[in-house]
Amino acid sequence: MKQRTSSLGRRFPRLATGCLSVLGTTAFAASLTVTVDNIEENTGRMHVVIYDDANWMAADPAKFAGASSVDLSERKDDGPLVTKVELEPGEYAAFAYHDLNSNNKFDRNFMRIPTEPYAFSGPFKKLQKPQFKDFMFVVGRDGATISVVLRK
Repeated sequence: MKQRTSSLGRRFPRLATGCLSVLGTTAFAASLTVTVDNIEENTGRMHVVIYDDANWMAADPAKFAGASSVDLSERKDDGPLVTKVELEPGEYAAFAYHDLNSNNKFDRNFMRIPTEPYAFSGPFKKLQKPQFKDFMFVVGRDGATISVVLRK
């Protein structure tokens, strides 16, 4: 004999799934606090880009795990910049650059050498291609804090 369920009973799984998916994106978000030091000029924008392993160094902003962009012309002091990015708990790597001319690009010269200050979330050797595993950090449920130092 086939059981009959009410209209709500048939829709409940979809309703519950929809609610959980909305709650899932916010309930488990963690805050990553990024401190950027060695900012020499209060001009342009500071971009902090967070990547996961699958999208490491992707140029498409739609593939970033998270990002923050701060207008430096509004800064009143010369201390470090502190910004926050909301992320799901997991493994990430960060790249920051000082967009001096506010063109929203990381500028390089004809030999692909950076012309704007930049930093990674770990030690970086100029003549090697950056690898995700060298810059990886973990964001837990309680969040995380990292510091980067700009270099030119």
